Amino acid sequence: MNSILLLTRLQITQMLGGLRAAIEKRTGANGAMAGTILIGVMLFGGLGYVGYAAYGIVGKLGLAKTIYDILFLMCGLLTFTFSLPTVLSTFFGSSDINDLLPLPVSPFAIVFSKVLSVLTSSYLWTFLFIAGPLAGWGIAAGEGLEYWVVYVLAVIFAPMMPTAYAGTLSILIATVFKRVRRKDAITTLTTIISLGLSIGFYFVINGSNLKAGVAQALGSLGSGVGSVVMAFPAYGFAVYAFTHPDPLGTWLFVLLSLFSLLVFVVVARVLYMRVVTSLSSGAGHAEAYTGSEAQEQTPVFKALLTTELHKITRNSSVLLYYVIYPLVISPALFGVMLMTDSTGKLIGMIGTIPGAKTLAVSIILSMLLLFFSLCACSNKVAATGVSREGSNWTHMKFIPVPVETQVLAKVTCGFVINVLIALIIIGGGGFVLLPRIGASPLVIVCCIVLAIGAAWLMVCAGAWTESRSPNVEWGNDGDVSAKTLKSGAAELRAILVGLAYSVAPLPAAILLNLDPLISMPILAIVGVAVAVLLGRVLLATTARNIEAFE
Repeated sequence: MNSILLLTRLQITQMLGGLRAAIEKRTGANGAMAGTILIGVMLFGGLGYVGYAAYGIVGKLGLAKTIYDILFLMCGLLTFTFSLPTVLSTFFGSSDINDLLPLPVSPFAIVFSKVLSVLTSSYLWTFLFIAGPLAGWGIAAGEGLEYWVVYVLAVIFAPMMPTAYAGTLSILIATVFKRVRRKDAITTLTTIISLGLSIGFYFVINGSNLKAGVAQALGSLGSGVGSVVMAFPAYGFAVYAFTHPDPLGTWLFVLLSLFSLLVFVVVARVLYMRVVTSLSSGAGHAEAYTGSEAQEQTPVFKALLTTELHKITRNSSVLLYYVIYPLVISPALFGVMLMTDSTGKLIGMIGTIPGAKTLAVSIILSMLLLFFSLCACSNKVAATGVSREGSNWTHMKFIPVPVETQVLAKVTCGFVINVLIALIIIGGGGFVLLPRIGASPLVIVCCIVLAIGAAWLMVCAGAWTESRSPNVEWGNDGDVSAKTLKSGAAELRAILVGLAYSVAPLPAAILLNLDPLISMPILAIVGVAVAVLLGRVLLATTARNIEAFE
């Protein structure tokens, strides 16, 4: 037991090491401790007042269960989301396992200490959503002893189930993807899961009737949230314990919380030691790609394309900022915009204006193309292809493959991402918006084709811009961070290309007064032709710039 407590303290100290050192450097050890306590007391008091005021507003409307559901759901979702990277950092992102294994401690003690350290960090969200608000709520409601017993147990056990979910999932993902041999890819997978949960929670919130008054809005929200809370069964019993005097709910909440944590410990004990030996535990730098015998027999372009994909997926920073954000976050925001009542009303009003159909369709097409351009310009895969090689960029000049072919492989990866963005935004947005004013599906298809032309020209322009002055002051591509790569000029040129394609439907509607069924096929053909011709020129120039670069 002493070894577990000692290792847990070591894990927590290591987790807080950088932050603790930065604070103590400015305030000293005593000042840091006093400041932390003061901030905690002030925050707890503020959150308690929020709960106290909330009871005064809705407490007498019979919505206590809804409030409990919302607070526990927020606590569970945020605990789960932020526990994913914490688990990966604690179990796989630290090099301490090589120092711990020779010590006279059991593997169970090592694993359990890591579990406890992860659980400790999860209490932040319990403090924010359970401890503070429910304390103020209970004081305002004048609750008795039973309420405060459940309250204390809720504060102690609330983070266990979501932390256990995150930990078990992370360990299982690491086991399944252990051949990746990098925690970066695992981190990216868990990030995508977190984003999906966040977006799903938004749709739960948005599905409530927020204009029907506070009581009806909370009741509508509670009907959806209550079912989501059951994703954490222990929370369902916690809410039951708060709203009913039956102690059975309290015991079931405690037992389910402990059982979920036990499952996490068992899974970690069984699988962690196997996985950790096959995952490198550095700071997240990618390894040099060595290829395989199968790849040596692969056609050159396919081999280059596969290599580029490996380089992108190995670097979690590049994958997150250049691929996931433009491919997931931006289209999700566009989807949120489509769901608002104001968007539907605006489209409906435009559709009722006599003789305005042509102009309305053109405006919507330009808006779709513009939003596509804004999303696609943040995809800098092609605009950083050479820079991500670091000092290995010289291999591009000496391997027996034309530089233009290598550039084409790098550009193709970025182009595929932009095509996916076009399909998501213009395909999805077009089929939602344009039918409301009676536009033909052919118009949407032509708009997608025009966007694909823009997508190709955008990545070619990005590659050409980078080739003029690549940033290759790195050891290898794993040392590259998306936040430190300088690609602002490439992003600017990409957005200029996107803007040029975005405004194309408007002159056809305003100046030529052409029906979109006529103008969009013409614009699609011309746009693709221009993209192909200019793209070839830009790629050829890019190859010459790289060959001349010293």
